[in-house]
Amino acid sequence: MSHLAQRAFSPTPRTVRTARAFAMQALESWGGCRRRDDIRVCLSELAGNAVQHGSPDGRDYLVRLIRHPYCLHLEVHDSTRRAAVRTPVLSWSAEDGRGMHIVRELCDDWGVQTEDADHDGKVVWICFRRPEAAVSRCSCTP
Repeated sequence: MSHLAQRAFSPTPRTVRTARAFAMQALESWGGCRRRDDIRVCLSELAGNAVQHGSPDGRDYLVRLIRHPYCLHLEVHDSTRRAAVRTPVLSWSAEDGRGMHIVRELCDDWGVQTEDADHDGKVVWICFRRPEAAVSRCSCTP
């Protein structure tokens, strides 16, 4: 049985915290999650990116969580079609650019998908295998 929770947020920095709280409440209502700290960090990065880079026109971004029997799938929809999500080469002196590297290390799978012709924007999705699931790999790509 799958569960779904989604909510739109205005593209302002303070909503990153609200998006995190929304996701944590959804996880708790579904019985909790052993990987909640990883999910919290990754959602913070994706929501922050949506605010900073993904909503140049001021449109809301959408956070969607889908809990499958074998994994948790998390999506952040924004309003820019720029499909490239950068994972730049890191330098010790850089002040930014580490977020997507952290996301890649914490989640089991991730990707970027441009929306269809009826919707502008893109979806950055991440997937977390549920430790109690009886599958050996995460396969909940959109």
